[in-house]
Amino acid sequence: MKEEDNTSREKRNITKDDIFLKARILSEGIRVKVKKQPETGSPYRPIVLEGCDLVVMPLPNQYSRLEAIVNGEDVVISDMGKVLSPGKFEVRRSWHDEKMSDGMSAGTIYSYSASSTSIINIIMNFRCYNYDSGQGCKYCGLFASPRTKGLPINVTQKMTRSHVELAVIAAKNGWRGTLSITGGAYPPSQRSRTIHDLESVMDQLTKSLDDDILSELHVAPNVYPPKDLEELYKWKEMGINAAEFDLEVMDPAYFKAICPGKSKAWPQEYWKEAQEVAVEVFGRGRGSFQSMVTGIEPMDSLVEGIEERISKGVYSAPLIMVPTTGSPYEQFRPPNANWYVEAAEKISDIYFKYADTLDVNLLTDNRPGFTRVGLSYPNILVRDEMMRRLQEQGRYPPGLPSQDFIA
Repeated sequence: MKEEDNTSREKRNITKDDIFLKARILSEGIRVKVKKQPETGSPYRPIVLEGCDLVVMPLPNQYSRLEAIVNGEDVVISDMGKVLSPGKFEVRRSWHDEKMSDGMSAGTIYSYSASSTSIINIIMNFRCYNYDSGQGCKYCGLFASPRTKGLPINVTQKMTRSHVELAVIAAKNGWRGTLSITGGAYPPSQRSRTIHDLESVMDQLTKSLDDDILSELHVAPNVYPPKDLEELYKWKEMGINAAEFDLEVMDPAYFKAICPGKSKAWPQEYWKEAQEVAVEVFGRGRGSFQSMVTGIEPMDSLVEGIEERISKGVYSAPLIMVPTTGSPYEQFRPPNANWYVEAAEKISDIYFKYADTLDVNLLTDNRPGFTRVGLSYPNILVRDEMMRRLQEQGRYPPGLPSQDFIA
């Protein structure tokens, strides 16, 4: 399969209709009809909309008006028979076929780790204490699989090493993006393990990649803040260059109700303090960031909270709410597309306002990572709205850059 993705198609600027279509797919879901299976991969992987290059996840919903007709690598999206947009599946890179030391393909581990084109997950803990104790975030069942329950530590450590090996293979093949060192919440008695597990991951990375490659990656633990925030300086000494401490929601009352385990571990104000220390250690913007779950709390508290955070140098990535299987919110629907478009517009206003207050201007940042301009994540709308405006202003050409830096 060719490495080139959509290079022969005529590029065009992103339009408001493109933004709205992506919002609809993420809000309403979509029926997927397969006429011909793709050459490789699942028919439920991200779709690149033709011309504008926006990337969207086809979230299945058998009751949706929207339909995706899959014909090999080609996809046609329609609404009750009216064609809205053609597209193609995201390119599958050839490095996915490389064999790892255990004989498995890199692509298999890529799928197991729930990685994406711009983010490779290195999982350190395959269970979530909060979920197992009934205190998990209400929309999350990511670490609820029966297969990972009761695994001995030597097995989970081997699994983590395979995730690092995957990242090494990708990076040596030109991939650049975020290495998210993450996993489920440790039991309270084991939280001190975090720094030791990080050391193990970073030791494997630094031994496997030369300094030039490692310096080009966005290496960010997505974990609980340590008890002693001075520990973040030790992270930096290891080669880590960012920290992700996710608040999930901005309203303090929602934080307690939606994420009871997180709230019990540390109050929301401590999570914010940790984010601000990360700003001091790693820098404003890409150095300290969080993922948000949008569509749970009212728009006002979401938008106000994101502005307060970026005023302190903390970047927020607002993901569409997609409750996972096994969570209390399983089968809950997110708000409608208009709600998400309005939220994206308001957050974009904020990001344009604060763009030049970060270490690298948010409107010109081309470094691998969450703050990269032109990054179209499958279930984030804000970056697409920002690029739409920048293209409209003539500051960027039609189309989007390679999402993984591979030409």
